[in-house]
Amino acid sequence: MAELTARIYGESLLNVSEELGVTNDIQKELQELKGIFDENPGLFAFYDSPKIDKQSRKNGMKEIFEGKLSPTVMNFLYVLVDKRRTSEVLNIIKMFDSLVNEKNGIVEGIARVGKPLSEETTAKLEKKLCEVTGKNIKLKVIVDPSVIGGLRLKVGDSVIDTSVATQLKEMKSSIDNIMI
Repeated sequence: MAELTARIYGESLLNVSEELGVTNDIQKELQELKGIFDENPGLFAFYDSPKIDKQSRKNGMKEIFEGKLSPTVMNFLYVLVDKRRTSEVLNIIKMFDSLVNEKNGIVEGIARVGKPLSEETTAKLEKKLCEVTGKNIKLKVIVDPSVIGGLRLKVGDSVIDTSVATQLKEMKSSIDNIMI
């Protein structure tokens, strides 16, 4: 049900943003908003609280974000308050992002690495993946110390794991399987 709700609202927002010709701007704003909610759980709790009346939540969002978010995104936030869908805002943002990427022929990929990659290295990796797959790849880099070295790539249903951690596990398994 949550995915259906996210799809309905995500598609509606996409339609509006396309009519206005501001889809890429809305996508960027929503990613910034997601980051703000992630970094400020108290703000998200305020926005999502059914104990606070709708108008107070709208006024709070207006006070915080007016002039920083477009009227389209502000109206989107207000609609979610009115329709009691504020708890779905992060799922809707994720769905909107996926729909925009799909429309633009962009495939999302995830690279898990042991330490942060430079922008240049990330760009080279994306370029190489585009050449290999024939698709327009947009990588999200996640720093995961358990990877140790190398990387784990996931693009669509494909997974490439060149991490040192996986190689060590495979070596351990091989050693454990040796009969004495």
